[in-house]
Amino acid sequence: MNGEEMFVNFNEVFNKVIDTIKNSQNEVLSMYESVHNECEKMRIDLENFRIRVKVLIDEVEYLEKEEKNSKQRLASISKNFHNQTEEKIRQAYEDAKGIQVKLTLKREEEKNIIKSRNDLEIRLKKMNDILEKGELYMSKMKSVVDFLMGDLENVSQKMSSLEGKAQIGMKIIKSQEEERRRIVRDIHDGPAQSMASLVIKSEIMSRLLDKDIQLSRDELKNIKKILRNTLRDLRRIMYDLSPTSLDDLGLVPTIERAISDIEYEKDISIDLIVLNDTKIMHPLVRITTFRVIQESLNNICKHSKASNVKIKLDINEKRVAGLVEDNGIGFNVDYNNIIEGSLGVGFMRERASLLDGQLKIDSKIGEGTKVIFAFPNKEVNDEG
Repeated sequence: MNGEEMFVNFNEVFNKVIDTIKNSQNEVLSMYESVHNECEKMRIDLENFRIRVKVLIDEVEYLEKEEKNSKQRLASISKNFHNQTEEKIRQAYEDAKGIQVKLTLKREEEKNIIKSRNDLEIRLKKMNDILEKGELYMSKMKSVVDFLMGDLENVSQKMSSLEGKAQIGMKIIKSQEEERRRIVRDIHDGPAQSMASLVIKSEIMSRLLDKDIQLSRDELKNIKKILRNTLRDLRRIMYDLSPTSLDDLGLVPTIERAISDIEYEKDISIDLIVLNDTKIMHPLVRITTFRVIQESLNNICKHSKASNVKIKLDINEKRVAGLVEDNGIGFNVDYNNIIEGSLGVGFMRERASLLDGQLKIDSKIGEGTKVIFAFPNKEVNDEG
């Protein structure tokens, strides 16, 4: 077997392994989404149960008052028994008996519906526990898969430098697919859930309008709050997809806006130091610089438990250099190959390498983390 045949055979094996890994990830994601959808259905059913319970409680209270009134009427008739007609006495006893039967049935219905509601709450809690374990498992699986795929790609690159562009292209496609899935999950877990909740609450309001005006007003306030939060989530998702302020205002104001949003939502103090702010020659360099800083800040919010962050940026005619440093818990860089998948470090490094730049992670447990990067400030050939 000559070298060319060995290379072709390796590529076939490599592609099969990659396909198997991707299929496994898709199957796990499909199972996770199935459980997630079941949880959503159970939440809607639980909300309907709660509505029915409230209606039944109101009906039982009403029948209890009616029963009390009927007993009072019977007592009054008993005191004046000789002055009452036979028909009136018979009717009073029948009315009292009818109310007692209705009350007994309603109490039994109330008891059954409350039991069903409690059982559903227990099932939903168990399903949520499964969902949390599934998220943890997917996160670990993603880290291991990225580690394995990274090793396979390194072997492939050593076999032939001609495969370099294809490997980079595959990584870019994979990153794009993961980003799309993240966006879908953001929309599903944020605005989509909020809209489903609004549908339920609107149904509640329609049932309560004639019964409880104050409760209807409270539900309306909740709907307004959900709408505001949904609008905020949609704006955040759109901003993450494409920060238009990069073109309108420039890099530094866009970074300042991202910092302001994080400081408002998280208990983190962020200092931005700009040493030079020379014009960046190409939009790809500008967006890459922003994405690296954005990803670093996202990692800090998710993982670092930091209270202070320092960002330094130096843009001159030759290069764009930066530092993102936090005082968080840090991590062991010796395991960086595994951790990269979950922290997005691999994606940042890939962006840097495409611009002939560099990105370095410096971290120790208990001593915080530094992300150091530098890109040439030059025109970029991005046509192929």
